Amino acid sequence: MHGRLVHRVQGRSDLVEQQAIHTLTGPQSPDQIEKVRLIGTALGRTLSFQELPPEQVRQGMLAQGLPEEIPARLLGSLADYANRPGPTTSTVEDLPGRPALTFADWAHDNASAFSG
Repeated sequence: MHGRLVHRVQGRSDLVEQQAIHTLTGPQSPDQIEKVRLIGTALGRTLSFQELPPEQVRQGMLAQGLPEEIPARLLGSLADYANRPGPTTSTVEDLPGRPALTFADWAHDNASAFSG
């Protein structure tokens, strides 16, 4: 989710007084293939999504220094999202009364992180 979405909701001090719990998401939940396409668009390049065997991903995460328990949790969630996009809510739009930012907005704003 785009960091600017969180800031919009944080600005609502009345929510703190209500002690409400809200699920914050962007307005859409693109699948992995669409996310890669949108990042490519932000970079001005054509990218493709290639699924790797879970054990190869796990070894890569461990090689990056992640603790042993993290890859198992992440791989379970990622496998679910590869097949079925995550949930969406209208909370971010409803609370501040402004349209929520999209994944494409996030990709554009963070394109420099992918061009290294």
